[in-house]
Amino acid sequence: MKTVITDHPFPTLDLAQAIFSRHGIDLEAMQARDEETVIAHARTADAMMVGMARIDKKVVDALERCKVIVRLGVGFDNVDLPAATSRRIMVVNVPDFCTEEVSDHAMALILIIARRVIPGQKAVREGKWGPMAIDFTSFKRVREQTLGLYGFGRIARGMAEKARGFKMACVAYDPFVSKEAMAATGVEKVDLKELLIRSDYLSLHSPLTKETENAFGLEEFRTMKPTAWIINTSRGPVIREEDLIKALDDRMIAGAALDVLAKEPPDGNHPLLNRENVILTPHMASWTWDSRNDLQTKGAEEVVRALKGERPKNLVNPEVLSR
Repeated sequence: MKTVITDHPFPTLDLAQAIFSRHGIDLEAMQARDEETVIAHARTADAMMVGMARIDKKVVDALERCKVIVRLGVGFDNVDLPAATSRRIMVVNVPDFCTEEVSDHAMALILIIARRVIPGQKAVREGKWGPMAIDFTSFKRVREQTLGLYGFGRIARGMAEKARGFKMACVAYDPFVSKEAMAATGVEKVDLKELLIRSDYLSLHSPLTKETENAFGLEEFRTMKPTAWIINTSRGPVIREEDLIKALDDRMIAGAALDVLAKEPPDGNHPLLNRENVILTPHMASWTWDSRNDLQTKGAEEVVRALKGERPKNLVNPEVLSR
């Protein structure tokens, strides 16, 4: 049996190799994303592990004996799910490898904003010192702020737990989670408009779907507080970037802290770069030594389950089993 890894972020594949060796599975690593190269190497593979490569219908239709595609991450929007399902190929993600990391990162961004860390550092480098070295306009205690959560999955729940440690009020919008389930974690369920109106920090934690793509545009920014910040550690296209730029220019909102962009990496002229009211990190929220090892290990274990005829733990198209 053969597993192909199209592209991956790991310095070595020792963990996956050890797991596959115990089960008689050969491993081929490509480090390629272009369609033709992926097809050439994966055509006869029994399983695929995929980083950021796009596995569209053309790729799926070229696979001769693939049983499972494992997306090395939480989101799986780069895999054509209907095409895979029609070919009876299981699609699996790894949703639980970075819950702590991403919720930590989103909370860290809020604290950096709330405590004016970056302006403080800039002031020191300019030779200024003391609390009056920076602008304290609208400078409030964290515990007096409201955290809004767009989406209420694993990561949002982890963030809510951390925010409650800072005594923040938490509200969330997610049409797929009940009021009772949110209340059990100390979070108030609200509709989207109320989420926008009440949030001092609005943190996005939704997958990228047809419903969430460009979910945040001018209408949403106009509804938010002019002192509010938007935090995005989910997927870049959830925000319509040209509308965000206008919202920042027109001071509809105070700022944005983003770990993801619509197009990555940005070019040197990207209009969100070098703004004092924008914090950008390089799509790093999910990453620690621990999460990296968990991702490789859990991804490889899902391949083994599928090739042994077992149901993967995180099957995203379960209907394929009834075909």
